[in-house]
Amino acid sequence: MGHDSRGGLRHGVGAAEAASTAPLRTLLREDFERHSRSLVHPGLHALVVHRIGFWGLSQPAPVRRAVKVAHRLVNRLVIQNLYGTEIADEAIIGRRVAIGHHQAVQIPAFAVIGDDSTLRSGITIGFTDGAETRREAVPHIGRDVSIGPGAVLVGAITVGDGAQIGPNANVSTDVPAGATAFAPPARILRPQARAQGAQRAEPDHTRTA
Repeated sequence: MGHDSRGGLRHGVGAAEAASTAPLRTLLREDFERHSRSLVHPGLHALVVHRIGFWGLSQPAPVRRAVKVAHRLVNRLVIQNLYGTEIADEAIIGRRVAIGHHQAVQIPAFAVIGDDSTLRSGITIGFTDGAETRREAVPHIGRDVSIGPGAVLVGAITVGDGAQIGPNANVSTDVPAGATAFAPPARILRPQARAQGAQRAEPDHTRTA
């Protein structure tokens, strides 16, 4: 299992291998470099906490339990409550992923984000009901994908390598490699048209039943 015909990571092998076989120290160093070598970058903090939680899942039971308690405490008090970022410890995040703007970023368990991708504020990556398992109900995002602020990606979809998801786009179908998905542009109403629209929306109280 690897890349499918759309250039994505339907089974998350690339990102999973990167996140699970690379040494934790290497992943953290790459994250630090990716976030402009800033120790105070909230996106870096969110990824560091996630990396440690994900690493703990593969450790022996005593270490796993200790890491789980510490991870849950820091993740809940700081990353979720203070930063507004929710990343499940079972989410699969590749190498050198950047969280450029950290507020209101949500990544569920088993979602896959490929290497060198960029996330921005207000992103929701979610699952849908109806799949046999949660693992098959979440987006799998390829390498070097750019996701704009306010974007929503839901369901068992594949976003191919190098794709761009525009601001406020609502994506529930596959996006081919190198493609762009964007929301419709804002509709501009001139003052006269806006007034006419408001007038049509007002109820007519002169009518009798």
